[in-house]
Amino acid sequence: MPVVAVDDLSRLRDLIEATGRSGEQRLPPEPKLSDLLGVSRGKLRTLLKRVEEEGLIWRHVGKGTFVGPRDLTAEAQSPLPISLGDIMDARLVLEPQLAAQAAIHSTAADLQAMDACLAEMSAVQSLALWRRLDERLHRTVAEASHNMLLLLLYDTLRTQGRPSLDSRIDAVFGAAMATATAVSDGEHRVLVDSIRAHDPERAEQCMRDHLRSVRTKLFGLR
Repeated sequence: MPVVAVDDLSRLRDLIEATGRSGEQRLPPEPKLSDLLGVSRGKLRTLLKRVEEEGLIWRHVGKGTFVGPRDLTAEAQSPLPISLGDIMDARLVLEPQLAAQAAIHSTAADLQAMDACLAEMSAVQSLALWRRLDERLHRTVAEASHNMLLLLLYDTLRTQGRPSLDSRIDAVFGAAMATATAVSDGEHRVLVDSIRAHDPERAEQCMRDHLRSVRTKLFGLR
């Protein structure tokens, strides 16, 4: 895998975040994006692949590159409003099972990706970047199940729940980021250790405990 310079990657992440804040959903075409970042087209494609894996963008052949994860709401949209409770209940059904499957099927590369994400999360000073890394870690666990159907279900669920979760994290964690995120980071480390031990029962319980903690801290739900 090509090595990506951290400064190039950080500039691209900042540009994506600024684009989203401005109300735009589509990034500039590759030639302009390459000029804005001061990188070659080949390097840009490597950077775009990395942030796409993080869920920061999605690409549609012939239409362009868009901010955020792939929009699956058109395929899986409920005609009724989806409550925070519904979202967290659905996550509690799906994600512990994904963690158990990850404990069974994860590879050394999967675990390396989880460890890299944990290391970045412990070092970041930006809550917005921490949120994106949190999404990336949870998706990396889902990917480690090596079950494409379960991964599709996961992506659909997170697309539905992302705006509500983002706004609540900003509201609750914003004033005390270091303390609040440290608790989640610790829960994440225990989860990854259980996957590394290839212990599906423990991994399932660790994910369930983590999500219940999120329910309580962010939404006041039990």
